[in-house]
Amino acid sequence: MEGQHHVLSFPSLALCRLHVQSPRMRFAPIACLLLAAAGFAQTPASPEVTLKPVEGAVEVQIRGKTVAAYLTANDVSTPARANETYKPYLRIVDPATGQAITKGPGGKYPHHRGIFFGWMRIGFEQQKLDLWSMGSGRQVHTAFKEQSAANGRAKLVSLINWNDKKGLLILSEERTMELSPMATPGFLRVDFLTTVKAEAGDLQLEADPEHGGVHYRAPQEVDASKTDYFFPVAKPLPHKDLDYPWVGMNYTLGEKSYGVVQIDAPTNPRGTKWSAYRDYARFGAYPRATLKKGETLSLKYRFLISQGAIVSTELIQAEQAAFTGVKPEAVTVTPLKAEVTAAPKAKK
Repeated sequence: MEGQHHVLSFPSLALCRLHVQSPRMRFAPIACLLLAAAGFAQTPASPEVTLKPVEGAVEVQIRGKTVAAYLTANDVSTPARANETYKPYLRIVDPATGQAITKGPGGKYPHHRGIFFGWMRIGFEQQKLDLWSMGSGRQVHTAFKEQSAANGRAKLVSLINWNDKKGLLILSEERTMELSPMATPGFLRVDFLTTVKAEAGDLQLEADPEHGGVHYRAPQEVDASKTDYFFPVAKPLPHKDLDYPWVGMNYTLGEKSYGVVQIDAPTNPRGTKWSAYRDYARFGAYPRATLKKGETLSLKYRFLISQGAIVSTELIQAEQAAFTGVKPEAVTVTPLKAEVTAAPKAKK
């Protein structure tokens, strides 16, 4: 991955290089990184981005090809449909094949779905509520506050109620997803921005790195032997380290491979652990918080999705600067093979 570099021809980067002559300067100033991200984001002509409503979802299309779908159905007519629709999530689609490259309902860990969000042990009045695998309730999309597609970008703002099994509103959420195309090998940028509000009372938003936060999950059919993770530190300890600025993952489906990078923001809670080691290709950030009734928590992450390898470190840093407004520090990127996931223990 470190040996892969984009051939850059953007005028903004060329101008920046005029000001960065010293070999000791490893990165351009923040303004140059912002210009670089803008350059990477541009194609000769901004491709048309459109929304296509379908039953139980809204598809996002670029040049007429679906790249994502936001699943919103909430159907409790049968137990099977209730399980299939107990939370909204964002499905990612390969525009070249039309096939989903993230997991949906069913299979092992049926609650792992696309880009998804939750906590397994939300503390409330001596209870621990599971609003991750939905053992304690449902996340219900109630309405769209906004659906728009203009200037090469789609925007969906979803209003969601996190209810317990009795229908009590525990958290309300305003989830914003902004999707835009990227230059090859990247094909999709997803900004996931959300604000949750404590409605039922004082809440402890808790779990562990495997069962809380904002995560990305590849399909069930992933080749577990070929999953790799990438960390922006020289000697990563994924089970212990805190506050990675970003993490990357490569996974393989059949003859094709895909790359995903999730970028953190400094405004998110500090002390964040990441789950980034499972061979079945699920990873994400695990922020924690305690909210008094009526208080809110806002989170923001950017996903860079590509065909083949993850995008270059140079592009990641440019995107990081554009997303956070903060100049990234110099990093050494280290790949690690995924850990083999132990088979579930047989029930006695």
